[in-house]
Amino acid sequence: MKTTLLTTILLVPIALFSQIIEPTRYNLDSLHYPTNNKDYKYIRVVENYKNQPNLFIFTEYYKSGRTLSMKAISTNKDEPKFEGSRIDYYEDGNKKRETNYRNNQINGKQVEWYKNQNKKSEKEIKTDLKTLITTTQIFQYWNENNEQKVIDGNGFYEENNKGTTEKGEIKNGRKQGIWTGKTKLTNSTYTETYENGELISGVSIDNNNIEHPYQVLFTKPEYKEGMAAFYQFIGKNYRVPYGVQSKPGEKPTLIAFFIVDTDGKIIDIKIAKDLGLGTGKEAIRVLKKAPNWIPGTYRGILAKASYTLPIAIQTTQ
Repeated sequence: MKTTLLTTILLVPIALFSQIIEPTRYNLDSLHYPTNNKDYKYIRVVENYKNQPNLFIFTEYYKSGRTLSMKAISTNKDEPKFEGSRIDYYEDGNKKRETNYRNNQINGKQVEWYKNQNKKSEKEIKTDLKTLITTTQIFQYWNENNEQKVIDGNGFYEENNKGTTEKGEIKNGRKQGIWTGKTKLTNSTYTETYENGELISGVSIDNNNIEHPYQVLFTKPEYKEGMAAFYQFIGKNYRVPYGVQSKPGEKPTLIAFFIVDTDGKIIDIKIAKDLGLGTGKEAIRVLKKAPNWIPGTYRGILAKASYTLPIAIQTTQ
């Protein structure tokens, strides 16, 4: 029997065979990655959408199992590939945000609410599906006192989201002039200059009072010898466990998540979809021995970044 290992990474699509699935349930950690640990934070249920073989409803609950966290439609049953409307909820069950997706990228109107259900903002977010560059226009914004601070795309905006706080002027729906903020991700403060929504320049100051100038918000980690070399490394070192077989034309696929640390090391490896027979353990073994990457940056400072790695295994007689 001849065995071939195929690898893809990031946004490369994987061919999956259409089928009506039985609803599946699994637990997620705080980053919404599948976990077997008892200290999970969310529960995800996956089922077909109106018996359509290529569309799946992703329903996530807070750990209690009684309150919705998120609901959306996905074109992939193994990991979220959103299409259409996604709704997020606060832990008390109130609606938090409604966002529209196209090809797993935010595209269209986004509406947000505070916990008391007062409206927070109305935005238009567009993502170029080729470059994946996202542009955001803020048309309406109310502060927590229900005072409208941005009216029809003009005014002053303040944001506090996922450990990042920032504030500045909005003109014609876009960031304009000097913006200031701070972020827990890199424990830093920053000052940025915008022109018609485009970042002109920025400077972060870390907790050692060192300045880090930048002209792009973030850079992705890179494998030092290029991604083709990384694929070769996986293919060369992955040993397909005994007993793994596939039907002609099928490619059983496991999915791994990992984080590239600030020193470029691969850490926090998780298997989102395991094929059994030791396939997931073998993927973890190979990724642990991978050479260090060039780390990514966020607002000019080295920062952790997550990756998704599907590994497709094809066996032929």
